[in-house]
Amino acid sequence: MQDLSYSRRDSERFGLVIFRAREEGIDSSELMKQILDHNVDTAIIRIKTELLSQIHKLEKTAMPIRITDTLAYYHQDLSTYKKQALINRNLTFEEATTKDFEDLNLLVRETFGNYVNHYRMNPFMDNELVTQGYQDWVTSYASGHPERKCWIAREDGMAVAFATFNLETGEKIKAILCGVKTTHRERGIFHDMLTVARNFAKEQGKTYMRAICQIENIAVQRILTHQGFELHHTENTIHINAMLTKSVFEPFTESVHFSVDDIKEKTLNQNILMEINKQFDDKQNITTQNHRFVNIQRMTKEASYKMHFSFPMGNKGLLRVMDDDNNTYVLVYFDLKHFFA
Repeated sequence: MQDLSYSRRDSERFGLVIFRAREEGIDSSELMKQILDHNVDTAIIRIKTELLSQIHKLEKTAMPIRITDTLAYYHQDLSTYKKQALINRNLTFEEATTKDFEDLNLLVRETFGNYVNHYRMNPFMDNELVTQGYQDWVTSYASGHPERKCWIAREDGMAVAFATFNLETGEKIKAILCGVKTTHRERGIFHDMLTVARNFAKEQGKTYMRAICQIENIAVQRILTHQGFELHHTENTIHINAMLTKSVFEPFTESVHFSVDDIKEKTLNQNILMEINKQFDDKQNITTQNHRFVNIQRMTKEASYKMHFSFPMGNKGLLRVMDDDNNTYVLVYFDLKHFFA
């Protein structure tokens, strides 16, 4: 399997430790090892939909997982494409620059402010921060990078649409994001954005174009197929919310001694549960429930172990059982139930 890669941009935006990978198959043991080694909060995994049957391998880890979206990849061969005229000849289509940032940010907020994608399906990722992420993403294509293009459409000087494209290495061009103001939809503007990009790509000697959209975006897929694109494949995005560093309350660590009998396979989880209950017995109006154990490796000797408690959400807790060398043996995800007098 591919190694997880640190996503600095996502991590800084959401205040989480986020790693990503695109996988050709799922090796749950290796994936869990990398999550633990990197203290990952969220691992974002992309796999082709045809491999979705392997999802049961992730379920065996007992870590919280979500299938957060399905992406449709459309391809078009441009080798026989002939330049086309625009439908909306009253609009101007210009390459966006830094002077267009304000208009782009407004368009992105209107068109992608509530757009459902994998980030918005994760309860640990703030909706407003997702919108800001889209804004940063789009404006990065209007910053003068030679392999990134952003076109902005205007009607009587008013910005009504945008589209971003990645001029990949070789002969490829990839459509990234496109947004049209709600008041200007169903007028063929998205069609024109594709035309502008394909005409440009043809001039640049590109012979291949790729477009990606959410599987439920039927309107865009109809336009793509009408314009000669063909569905190539689909991919699913999976979020593994291990939450190994995230805590909304102050985390704490306690020491516990386990005897040889305590660490036997049949009794270990029960003994850990007893220790969890001890920690919360003296905490007024709080109990734990719905405990989900992730048994990572067997304890082999009588020793003192560290029980590190953290709280990814106000109603969620995590226990990490480690030795003095910080090797993790067991994770326990549990719910917190608060009682109010």
